[in-house]
Amino acid sequence: MPTELSERFSRKQWKDCCGKGCKKCEIAQAYIGEHGKKKGLELLNEQRAAVKKGKAPKKAAKAGGTKGKKKSAGGKKAKKK
Repeated sequence: MPTELSERFSRKQWKDCCGKGCKKCEIAQAYIGEHGKKKGLELLNEQRAAVKKGKAPKKAAKAGGTKGKKKSAGGKKAKKK
């Protein structure tokens, strides 16, 4: 469940979140509304720490995520005779 909430918000929103449960923060209010004040703030701070380390689940990438990369067909070139 916490991963669903963490994926709902952008990295910018996570960066702006203080983790104290203030009324102006959408993230804090979502966690409090979903899990209650005490457990919601605990989960919020765990997710904030994970996002800061870059280990939080990221949003799904757009189709064709290998932009600019080409895959080789066989790996070896044929010899000319």
